[in-house]
Order: sequence, then structure tokens, then C-alpha cells
Amino acid sequence: MIEGAVAEELFRDIYPIIEHGSLIFALIYYNKYKNYPFYKYFIIYLLNILLFKIIDFFIGDGVSGEEGNFDLYNYYTFFEFNFIVLIYYSLIENKKNLIWIKLLAVSFNLIYFISFYLSFLNLYTVQIEGFFNSLLIIIYFIELLNSEMVLNYKKIFPFWMSVGFLLFYLTSIPFFTLLYSKIFDNRLMFVLLYSIIIVLHLIFIYGLVTCKKAEN
Repeated sequence: MIEGAVAEELFRDIYPIIEHGSLIFALIYYNKYKNYPFYKYFIIYLLNILLFKIIDFFIGDGVSGEEGNFDLYNYYTFFEFNFIVLIYYSLIENKKNLIWIKLLAVSFNLIYFISFYLSFLNLYTVQIEGFFNSLLIIIYFIELLNSEMVLNYKKIFPFWMSVGFLLFYLTSIPFFTLLYSKIFDNRLMFVLLYSIIIVLHLIFIYGLVTCKKAEN
């Protein structure tokens, strides 16, 4: 247990550094990607993480889904989801897919606000967000597969960004289900969460550095 606690503390200290690193890289490479309409929302998404980290510094122990920060993380979920919606609404071009994006956005936000009246939903909003975000990303991948960009997908930053998002949000569904249901809430679980967050932001950084500049 002592070794597990040490590992948890180590990963807890490392993952915010990587998170902030991806924001720094996003700002450094702004001119490279500024022609992507979605990019400003991506930066806002990263700034939102930093903002809640600052808020949590003064009122909690870290925006990580821990029991003591449940309310704060629930508020963070609202902003996180809607910035993800804006990102993919800017990326998607197919009109039918845009309708699906709008339906998902309305559906989640409706569930989110209902959760203030039906308190049991608070235990599921994070998992529902993960599911809805995964659907948004899958819609993007389907459109990418049916476009000419698929021929050079490895050089497109939105592809790598979406790979990172899908990995994180699909993993978050079982993680927070186990955590909030108290089926398994061992502190070692957070080593997994922190690891996935690190991988997510390393993928962001990789994509920012290696992908080609957006064309006018």
C-alpha cells in the first residue's frame, strides 16, 4: 500500500505539468494552426483546465474526480463538454452530422440541468459526458474517413487530437462508474486516471509538433 501511495502521489504531481505543457505548446504553435476554425476552442478547452486547477487550488485538492471535489468536477464537466462540442461543430462540415452534433449538445445539457433537480443523476453526468464526447469524436472520424483528408490523416492535427480525446473519454466511463458507485475506489485507481491524462496531453503535443501547417 505504501508503494501504491507513492506511485499515486508521483503521478498526481506529474500529470498537471504535462497538462500545462500542452497548453504552452498550443500557444507556441498558434500561428501554425490558427487557420483551423476549431483551434481557438481547443485553446479555450486547455485554458478551462488551467482555470479550474486555479479554482481548485484555493477551494479543494485537485480537479481529479476525488470525492472532496465532486461538485467542482461536476461544474467542470459542463464547460468541458460544451467546449468539445464547439471544437467538433467547427470541424464537421456535413449538414446531417451537424444536426447530430446539435442534438447531442442539447441532450447532454438537458440531462446536466435536470441533474440539479434529480440528484441521483449527479453520479452519472461525468460518464454520460464521456459517452456523448465519444459519439462526437466518432462522428468526426466517420466524416474524416469519407473525405480526401483521410489520405494524409497522420499529418492532420485534429486527427491526433481526436485520438487522444477518444482514448481518454472511453476510459473515463468505466473509471468514474466504478469510482462514484463505490464498487472500487482504491487510491491506486487514480494512477490509471493520471496516466491516461498524461497520454492524452502527450498526444496533443505530438500532434502539435509533427502535423503540417493548416492551409489557407
